[in-house]
Amino acid sequence: MSNRDSNVFIERLNIKRVLDIGDLIDVEYINQHIIANSRIIDLDFINHRGRILPPLYKNMRIHSIRGEKINIRIYERASNYMIKSKILNVEKEYLEIFLPRIAYKIQKRLFYRIPIIREGVLKDEENNIISFETRDFSAGGMLIVTKKDIDEEKDYIIENLHIDETLNLKDINVKTVRKIGENIFGEKMYGMKFLNIDYKTEKNIVRYVNLYSIKSKHLIRED
Repeated sequence: MSNRDSNVFIERLNIKRVLDIGDLIDVEYINQHIIANSRIIDLDFINHRGRILPPLYKNMRIHSIRGEKINIRIYERASNYMIKSKILNVEKEYLEIFLPRIAYKIQKRLFYRIPIIREGVLKDEENNIISFETRDFSAGGMLIVTKKDIDEEKDYIIENLHIDETLNLKDINVKTVRKIGENIFGEKMYGMKFLNIDYKTEKNIVRYVNLYSIKSKHLIRED
C-alpha cells in the first residue's frame, strides 16, 4: 500500500521486514528537535517492545523521558525507513521503546526538498569556476541560480557548498537535469542532480533535511 503527493512517496511495510538486532538507527526526538544515533539491541515483536542503546548526539547522551514520542529512522542507499514510536522505559544501559506494526518506506527519488539559500562553487571539466546560490536542496540534488551559463551536456563538480557546520559538500559530481529559465535579475536557474554521492554523505543530507523540516514546522506552529 502506498501514498503519494507532490513531496513524498510512502510505502507501508510490516516492521518485521525492516528491523534487525544490531541495526544502526537514528532517533528523532520530536519535541527536542534532535536526531541522535543509537543501535537496536533487542526486539520483541509479539509484545511490541524493543530495546536500543542510549541515543547520543555529539557524543552526549540525550535526556530521555518516559512516554516521549520519537521516530526511528533507518537508511539504505535506495530509500529510508521511518517508524513512529515512543519511549516506554528509561534505564541506565538502554531505552525500551514501543514497536508498532507498521514502518514507512520513503523513496529516495522523492526526498523532501527544503528552501535554503547557500553559496557554493562549481568547477567544470576545464577547471573554470562558477559561483552559484541554492534555492532548494535535497538528498537527490538542488535548484541553483548563477550568473554564468551552464552547459547541459557537461558534468560539473561541486568545489564547495557549505550547508552548515555539520554538512559541507565537496568533490561531488552534478549534472543539469533541467534549465528553468531566468529570474528578474537575469540569473539563470538550473535543476542539478547529484551523481556520485556516497552513502555517508547522503545519510547526513537526509538527516539535515529532516531536522530542518521539523524545526520549520515547529516555528510555523509557534507563529
